[in-house]
Amino acid sequence: MLIQATNVSHNFGKRQVLDDVSIKITNHSKIGLIGVNGAGKSTLLKILIGELEAQQGEVIRAPHINIKVLTQNPKLTAGNTLRQELESVFTYVNTLKKEEEDLSNKLMTASEEEFDEVLKELGEVQHKLEDYDADKIEAKIGRMVTGLGFSLDELEHHVDKFSGGWQMRINLAKVLLEEPDLILMDEPTNHLDLEAIDWLEEFLLDYPNGILLVSHDRYFLNQIVNEIAELDRGKLTSYSGNYSEYVAQRNSMRRLQAATAARQKKSMEKQMEFVNRFRASAAKSKQAKSREKQLKKIEVIDVPVSEQRKIQIQFPLDNPSARDVFQIKDLSKSFGTNKLFSDVKVNLEWLKEEAQRVFILGANGCGKTTFFKMLMRLEDPDTGSIDIHERTKIGYYSQNQLQTLDYDKTLVRTIEELMPNATQTDVRGVLGRFLFSGDQVFKEVGLLSGGEKARLAIAKLMLGGYNTLLLDEPTNHLDTIAQESLEDAMEAYQGTIICISHDRYLINNHATQIWEFVEGSLIVHKSSYADYLEKRDFLIDQMREKKIKAAKARGEDLSEPEAELKEKALSPAKLAKEREKQIKKMEREIKELNTKKENLSGKIADPKLAEDYKELEKLSTELGEVETRLQEIESEWLEFTQ
Repeated sequence: MLIQATNVSHNFGKRQVLDDVSIKITNHSKIGLIGVNGAGKSTLLKILIGELEAQQGEVIRAPHINIKVLTQNPKLTAGNTLRQELESVFTYVNTLKKEEEDLSNKLMTASEEEFDEVLKELGEVQHKLEDYDADKIEAKIGRMVTGLGFSLDELEHHVDKFSGGWQMRINLAKVLLEEPDLILMDEPTNHLDLEAIDWLEEFLLDYPNGILLVSHDRYFLNQIVNEIAELDRGKLTSYSGNYSEYVAQRNSMRRLQAATAARQKKSMEKQMEFVNRFRASAAKSKQAKSREKQLKKIEVIDVPVSEQRKIQIQFPLDNPSARDVFQIKDLSKSFGTNKLFSDVKVNLEWLKEEAQRVFILGANGCGKTTFFKMLMRLEDPDTGSIDIHERTKIGYYSQNQLQTLDYDKTLVRTIEELMPNATQTDVRGVLGRFLFSGDQVFKEVGLLSGGEKARLAIAKLMLGGYNTLLLDEPTNHLDTIAQESLEDAMEAYQGTIICISHDRYLINNHATQIWEFVEGSLIVHKSSYADYLEKRDFLIDQMREKKIKAAKARGEDLSEPEAELKEKALSPAKLAKEREKQIKKMEREIKELNTKKENLSGKIADPKLAEDYKELEKLSTELGEVETRLQEIESEWLEFTQ
């Protein structure tokens, strides 16, 4: 046991933040602590590490426990290089190395009487250094910085020259390098790109000690934790398993609680009806009073507040776009000598049968947001064209709310401008759906928190009547409950969504296409995120092959930069093997789809179904989906086999 908190309660004034909270953390724990913003997660963390004293309850910590906390406010030593900053975590090892150096110098000048004693001390120090794998520290630091996206050259850069996001990574590296008994991590995936997050997941999965994560990254929680602790209105409830298992357990418990509460309410109403009816009756007044006393003793079961107060989002689709949403040809963009991307070709279609959910991936700085600005006509390409159909009406959600919100306006004024003919009641009703009420609606937008600004920006988007949505990191700044509300709205929306996101839970659950910017090119994959991940290495290699062939066709020298592509490419044997693997997988899916198509066609042709219009409609819809997917996979197969 590392930490055990029992019956902990804490108030701030009249507000009870923690109510009889108990939690146990062992060296095998990998716990995800979740809850809405303001639920008390930070307060609980401070109490667990002893930074704040609980007003009630008990917290027991293992003696000599080493706890490290990853916060959103990194504290780095100005003037240190990255190497010096990371080496500073090995305080004890550095002390031993200094002792080793001093004893080695002392040994050279020691008298015969001192020599044996100094040699013995030196041996003990060197033995301790071996126990701490001091000779492997340099390699550990190298693996850590490259895993988190730094280059080895940057080890000699000063930490105060790095941006805030990269300083967060340095702070993370320091915590991980120390390998404490318990790591408390507050939003560890913030400021990390997908490659760095993947690396961090692998590291934490193999981490031998305790971990407590506060995170809104549901995919990350799915990968790492074996327990979810949910803080809700001061109460802490623990669920075994990862995030998806927690959702299933939570929903089951809430359904059971709601049903039990409904049965109790019905029973109590029946008893109260008897009391009211016979309270004045000479024959039954005694019985009525007895039942009334019993009713007062009953502990009423609360009806669960489903996700507490949920924001209510709905993206209406009054006028669908044409089938061709937009067509992009030979697009390129550079800023000075920084070439973002070139030769981008992609068409996007709106499909009534399956609304398209395109997720755009790529490392930070690859040009994703610039690409969005081009679609919004806010940025011009260097070359190429974007043909947007006249019926395509685009709504834009920016991760930088300054681009879509006027910080000097009030919330009411912001919504009124989008609803010029609406009453004040209607305007406040919209704001209420996004949890803005009372005098809060008269606040200036600039005074809102990050989460509140995000909710207001989504409200604006909802009122625009758009048939195509560009969403740039829409789940940033939203708590888990708000994220789920947004996902429900995205699922129900019948228009096209193009989304930049690092939220892999969102991507995994909703993507119909993946577009990724890699090495200045755009890879387009018309399938799920899981399927893309499986084929990604092959698709990147295929892209590199095409770039090399195109360069040769133009008569360009391959020495720079295309020669780099050759070095990165898979060997011909490995490439052929990977190609064969993907082809076989596609052929299996084609075979399964054809079988399904035949079965559905047979059922539809059955005369017995001629008058069952509902079943015919259902089967026809399913057949249409199968045929659409079959067409997609056959096109993909042709591309792979050419």
